[in-house]
Order: sequence, then C-alpha cells, then structure tokens
Amino acid sequence: MSLDYSKLAKEVELKDGTRVLLRPEVPSDLEMVWEMHSTLSRKSLRFLPAPFTREKVEGWLRNLNYEHILPVLVVLKVGGRERVVGASTLMFFQDEANRHKAEFGITVHDDYQNLGLGTIMTEEMINIARRKGLKKVCLSVVSENRRAIKVYERCGLKVEGLMVKEHYNVHTGEYGDDYRMALLL
Repeated sequence: MSLDYSKLAKEVELKDGTRVLLRPEVPSDLEMVWEMHSTLSRKSLRFLPAPFTREKVEGWLRNLNYEHILPVLVVLKVGGRERVVGASTLMFFQDEANRHKAEFGITVHDDYQNLGLGTIMTEEMINIARRKGLKKVCLSVVSENRRAIKVYERCGLKVEGLMVKEHYNVHTGEYGDDYRMALLL
C-alpha cells in the first residue's frame, strides 16, 4: 500500500509543553540534519551504530526515496529559526520475502531527551507501518541502552534475541551486543 507522505506532517507536544513538528525529511534539511548529528554528545554517540559524517548525511538527502526509506524529522522553531531535535527512519524491505516488514531507528538530540520524544517518534513509525499494511516492525538496539529499550517495550516491542558482538563502536573502541526487538502489527 502506498501512502501520501506529504500528509504525514503533524504537530505534537512534549512533556514540558514544547510544541514540535514531525514531518518527512526533504533535501533542503541538510544543514539542520547535519547540525543535529554533529552536536550529539559522546554519551549519545555510544548508542549509535556508526559515525555520522557530513558525506553520509549528504548522501541520505541526495538519494531520498520514501518508498525505500522514510526519514521523519522532529523540527522545533526557536526564535524564528528551525532546528532538528530528533530523527527517525523507517526502512521498507523491497524483496518479496521481507516486504511484509520494516526496520526503524530513532535518534533524539541530547537537549530533548527525557521529554517523551522517543515514545512519540516510535509510536509514529509504528502507526505509519500499520497504515502501510505491514505485518511487523523491528529494530536493533545496543543492549546497554536501557532508556531506549524501556521506550520500545512501552510501545509494545519485544526482545526477539541477543546478537553478541554485533557492532563495533568507533566512538568507544569496543564491540557491543545488540538486542533485536520487534512488534507484530
């Protein structure tokens, strides 16, 4: 099922009353997306799979195809200026054997953690997957990322397995374990 992605934009309120806009990413968002990723703390980077280089971010925006990967941003207006404070992606599998599911991930900027944004973004990605008629959403999460795991569990995802030494974190110089989590829709 195809969705009209231009109609996905919606305003939501965080726990502290701040209003933000969730909307699909567009090519002109480059500077805001780069600013968010390049200003994450070392603590936040510990839980991300790979370094975010400017070239990588430029590649994402140059090759946008919502039928393959739907990136959704959380945009805040501050003093007439927009700022990206969260980003999520929903990756749709193209091969017949996996077309029934999507993989997602989220990143919340340090300045906006603990305000309910992770839950809002996770619920939004699940809702988009449901509207697309998918049967399953899944993700990988660093096994030490307790806050994210609690958010995912609150949203109905369950641990399907532990993947030992699944990733190498260039920020810490260590190998780490990931949980594979999923929700049947």
